[in-house]
Amino acid sequence: MNYYQLRINEENKVWKKYFTFNQYFYYKKEEVKFHLIHNLENVVNNLKIQALNSQGIVLDQNEFTKSTAPNFNRTQSIMLIKDSIFKKELFEDIKGLEFITIQIEGKFQNNYKLMNFTNVIDCVDHVNSIRKQFTFFSKLILLKSKIPKEIDGFFLSGWDLYGEFEIIVNDKLRNQLLKLEKVKDFLIFDEIQVI
Repeated sequence: MNYYQLRINEENKVWKKYFTFNQYFYYKKEEVKFHLIHNLENVVNNLKIQALNSQGIVLDQNEFTKSTAPNFNRTQSIMLIKDSIFKKELFEDIKGLEFITIQIEGKFQNNYKLMNFTNVIDCVDHVNSIRKQFTFFSKLILLKSKIPKEIDGFFLSGWDLYGEFEIIVNDKLRNQLLKLEKVKDFLIFDEIQVI
């Protein structure tokens, strides 16, 4: 089984026609750090995100004339899928993942599905992995013995310098995600060495 670090494509050419979101989730109008509340059901089920343009927060989709909601995005490294392209049936056999509806604050046509993994695992091979300040200088290696075989994805802990999670998916979950519309424009699957 292969494993991949799931991340968003940040190239400008991808984002020219899409608006983005604030870097934080919001709960009762307060910023929250996802890695601290991911297991609090009453909080996670009531999270919101805020849309942004070059001037700041936008509360009405009609204010966007040249951009639209992206099919995928992330907030605090947590992946979001636009509900209009989401296909629940693709993920019925996926283990260790639940999808939670997230609203955009204000008047917007779409909601998003947050990929909430039910397992947070520190399976980093700290002896052979190399973590630098910038992730593109880093080398992540996982220990297979610490990854439960019955799950198809998880939040990786013990790697991010700021306490946030990284998303790790296996071949099965990757293949299902690749069936969604325009996924190859937005998502990048970096294969990870597992020993």
